[in-house]
Amino acid sequence: MEAPHPDLNVAKRAQAGDESAWREIVTLTRDRLFALLAHHVGDREEAIDLLQETYLHAVRGLPSYGGRGSLEAWLCGIALRRARGWKRRFLPRRRRELPLHDATMPAAAAAAPDPAEGRRLRQALAGLPERQRSALLLHEWMGYGFAEVAAALAIGEATARVHCFRARETLREVLSRPATLTPRTRVQEQRP
Repeated sequence: MEAPHPDLNVAKRAQAGDESAWREIVTLTRDRLFALLAHHVGDREEAIDLLQETYLHAVRGLPSYGGRGSLEAWLCGIALRRARGWKRRFLPRRRRELPLHDATMPAAAAAAPDPAEGRRLRQALAGLPERQRSALLLHEWMGYGFAEVAAALAIGEATARVHCFRARETLREVLSRPATLTPRTRVQEQRP
């Protein structure tokens, strides 16, 4: 049997009511959880609300954290479930109109040589199925191993690997195609 993750100690302290343990958990996880939520919902204000919901659910669910993977990965699982619930409730009524300008993006998007390539990457990521996108972001962007990705997404480790592999393949295929011009650009190019 695998030894529990070292985060189990801080989780037990927090569960016992140690406020400094909760401050430590929040301080260590809030920035990356916020960025993950902001990317998933495309709205910074909603991401802040979802982050608070994530921590509220974590308080109630802390006894279920068994030290299988990091505490941050466990919190990512809660955050992703909150984001999926938000999308089911609110996106049918409200289109994703607000662009995500300031949230931390994956290194590949941040290092894009021009803004158009960054937009292409964000669009390609948005086009992935939810599980594939989540597995890819948790593994490639947040640096989790497949066991932690599996725990966060409540799937098997082999399934996490498959989701990540398929997401990479889809991104490779989509991003290898030449960028298409927008209709407005085509019209402008046709003018003498």
